[in-house]
Parts: sequence; C-alpha cells; structure tokens
Amino acid sequence: VRSGSAGFHFLPNSFAMVLRREALAVPWKGVNLGGWLLLERGPSYPLFEDHLSEKGEPIKCEWDLLQVMQAKFGKKETAAIIHRHRETHITKADFQRIKELDMNAVRLPFGYWVVMAPSTNEPYVGPAIDFIDRAVDWAGECGLQVVLDLHGCPGGESGEIPTGRLCPEGQWTWRQWRFKKSLETLDLVARRYKSRRCVTGIAVCNEPSNTVPLQTLCRYYDQAVDTVRHAGMKVRDVTVVLQIFQRDEDEVIQRWERMTGDRHRNICFDVHCYHCMENVFHGKTMASQMRAVEDNAEMLRKYPMVVGEWSLALGCGAWSTCGSMTDQEVYRIFGAAQVKAYEEASHGRFFWNWTEASDAEWNYQIAQKQGLLSGPALPLPNWDGVGEDPLEEILHPSPPDAYIRYAEPVYLRVFHGRYVDVDGSQVAARWSDKDKWQEVSFWPSANTLSKLAAGREGCPLTKREQGAANEQEVQPGDVVRLRVRGGRFLAADGQKGTAVALPARAATAAATEFIVHARGAMALKHRGIIFLEHRATGQMLDADEEDEAISARWSHKGEWQQFAVEKPSAPALPQTPKKQQQAQHQALSSPTTTSPMQKQRKAQEATAAGTVASTPSRPKKAMDFVDTSPKRRRVLQKVTGTTPNFDWVRAESLGAKQSQAAR
Repeated sequence: VRSGSAGFHFLPNSFAMVLRREALAVPWKGVNLGGWLLLERGPSYPLFEDHLSEKGEPIKCEWDLLQVMQAKFGKKETAAIIHRHRETHITKADFQRIKELDMNAVRLPFGYWVVMAPSTNEPYVGPAIDFIDRAVDWAGECGLQVVLDLHGCPGGESGEIPTGRLCPEGQWTWRQWRFKKSLETLDLVARRYKSRRCVTGIAVCNEPSNTVPLQTLCRYYDQAVDTVRHAGMKVRDVTVVLQIFQRDEDEVIQRWERMTGDRHRNICFDVHCYHCMENVFHGKTMASQMRAVEDNAEMLRKYPMVVGEWSLALGCGAWSTCGSMTDQEVYRIFGAAQVKAYEEASHGRFFWNWTEASDAEWNYQIAQKQGLLSGPALPLPNWDGVGEDPLEEILHPSPPDAYIRYAEPVYLRVFHGRYVDVDGSQVAARWSDKDKWQEVSFWPSANTLSKLAAGREGCPLTKREQGAANEQEVQPGDVVRLRVRGGRFLAADGQKGTAVALPARAATAAATEFIVHARGAMALKHRGIIFLEHRATGQMLDADEEDEAISARWSHKGEWQQFAVEKPSAPALPQTPKKQQQAQHQALSSPTTTSPMQKQRKAQEATAAGTVASTPSRPKKAMDFVDTSPKRRRVLQKVTGTTPNFDWVRAESLGAKQSQAAR
C-alpha cells in the first residue's frame, strides 16, 4: 500500500494456508484514538465522571450519557459540550507525539452519526465529519497512516458499549443492525477519502455480535468490500478490514473463502487480543496467559490479520499466580511478550488506547513512559501439553515443601480466578485475594469421635497429633473434611445442591466428608488440580460465577468443578541492589525464544478435555464479555532497603534448562 512517505507494497506470503496471506511491507504500528468520535467511559472519562444516571449510578455508554445531559442541559447546550470535547480530546499535538514515539499509524474509531445525521429519536450529536477531516489532515502532515474504523454502525452491530449504546439484555437482536445504512456510511467515507494517501485502511464494523448468523455477516463483509472498491478506494491503496469477534477464526475464514473465493484482494481480518475479558481469562494463571500470547502468535502467522486492539490488562487469576513479581514486572513481561507476538501480524497492531484515565493497562502514553512495552520477551520453556507447564514453576514458584499436608492452610482457586471464601455459613468465591477468609485446610475423615473432636473449636489437636497430621500428605482418593474460617467445616446440602459451612458441633460425617480426585498425581502438590466429590451424594463441588456461590449440583468433572490448590507463598529472600541490577540486566539482554510445540500442546489439551464429562453449558450473557476484573488489591510490601523482586536469574536459567530438556 502506498502512503505519504512510506511507499508501501504487498508481500505475498509463501506459506498461506486457506486464504491468500498478503502482508504490508511495513505493518501498521500504532494506537487507537478511542473516546474521541465515539464516547466510551474509559477514554472519555472526564465526561462520564461529571454525570450520573437518574439513580445516581455511573453511566456506561454514549447513548445514556447524552440522554442524561440533554435532560439536564437541553439539546443545544449538550451539543456544545460534545463539540468542546471533540475540539480538545485529540489535537494535532497528539499526532505529532505519536509520530515521535516511532509509530506509523492510528486507528480512528467513529460512530456513523459523525458521518451522517443520526436517525430520528437517537440522542447522538452529529454529523461532525470535519473532525475526521482534521484527523486525516494531521496524519498526512505528520507522516502517519490512518485506518478509518466504523466503530458504531446504524442500529448497532451488537447491543454492547462499543457501538455507542448498551442495550438491556434481550432488547437488541441482530436484525436491528441496519446493514444497508451501514453500507451507505462506508460509501460516503470511501468517496470522501479515496484520494488521501495517508488513508490506508477502512474497517467495516467493530466487534459484531456472535448472534449474527455467520452467513449473514460474511455477506455483509462481501458487500462492504465491493462498496469500498466501487467508491474509489483501490486495491493497491487501501486495505479493507473485516472483524472476527467471539468466533473461531478458522470457521469464519473458511466460510468467507467458500463465499468469495479469491475475488477480493487486500483485505485483512481484525482480531482483538484482550486477556481480561470473560471467565476463561480471569481463570488463567500468569503462565497460561503467556501461553495464550504464544497461541495468538501462531494464529497471526496463518492469516492476513491486524490486532486492532490490545492492552496490558490481565484477568484476576494472573495476579495471584505471579509469585513475588511487582506490578511493573508483570506488565513488562506481559507487554514484551505481546509486542513480540504481534510482530507476526501481517498488517500490524494498534494498542488501546492513546489516552485514558491514569492507568498503564489502557493508556499507551503511561505504559510507554514506564518502559512496559519495550525490551526483549522472556524466553519460555517448551511444553508439549503433558503434565504441568514448567512455566508455572518459573512464574509461580512452589514453597520449599510443595506437598499439600493435613492441617496446613491452603487456598482453593476456582475456574474464574477467585478463591473460595467463607462468611458465616455462606461459601462463595468472590475475590482474587488470598487472606484469612480464604484459608482452607484438609482434615482426616471423621470416622471416629476422636477425629471429629480434634477439629472442634476449643478442642485442638495435641502437639503430638499435630505433628503426625502435618507429616501426612493428602493423596488422591483420600476421604477428607475441609476446615475453614472460624473452625467450621464445608458441607453439601444434597437437596438444595448448595455448599455451606457448618459449625464443628453440627458437622456430621455424612455432611462433611469429601473424596479427593486429582489428575495424574500420586500426592497432592502446590498448584495441583482437584475435584471434590461429596461422599454422601456423589455430587462434585462447583463454582458459579453468576451468583459467586459454591454449589454441589452435578457428578461431572468439568471446568466448573476444578479447584487449584495453592499453598501460601514463602517470603522471597531480598536481593542486594547489585544482584538485583545484574539479574534485571541479564533478563533485558536475553534472547527471545518461543515454544515450537503449540499444536501438539493443543492436541493434548483437547484430548484431556474429552476425557471428562462437561458441565451443562449456559448461553453467554452480556456480562460475560465485560471486563469485570477488580483492580489488583495486593499492596506492595514496603520495607527498608530493597523490595523483594522477581528472580530474573532463576527464571532465565530455568527457562533455558527446560527448553534444552524438551529439545
């Protein structure tokens, strides 16, 4: 693709799989200008912080914000406020700064109402296409390229916040997306900017709902590409960007190829690589997050793709499984890994976002200033999917004694990244903290009155009994009792299918005994995965993220029934400033390697998944796709001298050893 000063052209890729993989000679490397021409709570935070809903609650989308403002100020004053926001949120100085930071492109999200007048009874303020004109002018003057992104389509490509309007559950269907009007918007934009050399990409929608039939979505994409080309944006000049969101990329691209063959050239698919959305990412450990980045790199090598959005935000499970690393170290490792992986994208990457609240996870300027997006990626050991990933031990080291023993405190992490906690008789999994409320200990089954009495409040074990219990390891197949906060014991109500915490005096064997099941383990160790079968009913304990409860409803051993057992972390030995400096220098100067065995690992995981019965699935709801991760609560320890940090030397050496062993 040609662009102002870049002189771009296409590089056909020799290892294209299903679809012709045409790559930009110099892929886009840039940021999103979100929150400017489509308001979102994060990047447009000053407006959202100044106004609350009628119930005094935070407003979540542009539609609701404008309705509140118009009710308060009237339409004329509201329009004036939005105009001032557009005048000041992004200026030419931002484009100049982006260029100075060695980026070559910006992605410009906008709602259709910025291009043409909003529909009747919609509160949007528009048109305001002169602001797109400004962006294109500034980009050309600063030597940047622009990807024009139709972020909010007429009727909405989903009922979610990024379209401009968050619809209550069940009040949006895919038939409300006005496809014809969307194509008219694209035609107007393409005709207006077809001769602008800096405009090198146009995205036809953003994050379309996965309820839109795939055939319908591909038909819209086919029509959108034709619309853009017929409007004058030529194949050699502009890439047409098609979104893949909450769908299997192989399935989408195969359907696209069957529908269009090799008719369209210079198109790419947009994927958003977020690691903080949905329970699958909240439940990932820090190590599995890093493996997910590896998997993304493999996907990007197959198809013509751009990573249209990515950030440094992590699901809550990563923060409790990162050992003694500080926040900055976690972000730096994660950021460097992503930058390396997204270099595989044929059409580049765009960080979300250029400007945001004071948050390094989402604000490029802060992340860049803190050095979180530079430096080589941490070498990862090879892993074929058999047994535990050696990266777990590197990032979440075991204590000196890794075995789980009776009467010792442990924590039980559920599939969505929170830990089992007890408040009175209530058993839940509400937080990613590991504190007194989350402590659990295994106790022998209550086959005798003496064993039952041993766990009661006011009747503790003798020192001799305590020593004997501490020496005994918990084994798969053991019948155990789970002692929790306040001396209570976990129990299961077979009729209600719920878990409760009973006082010791009421804890009968029938209610409180569980059988431990573990995967491929002779003895239970730190980070081991277990299932807890209620002995009397045969039901497995399970977690439910909707009501944050722990229940006992099914006999399956599926994802909802998994518990990761973790021992308290041993305090890290403080390093001298010299050793700390040497370790960090070695990490920064180490070569980057990636695992070549991902396909084998995926096959192993798929096989393992097929060996257990699955929990009955439920339809995904809007809440599944919202970032619900709480801010990390862990307060960094303040001590005199050097704060214990991640042991870079150990990580590097272990990673190298594991890689050599795998080879």
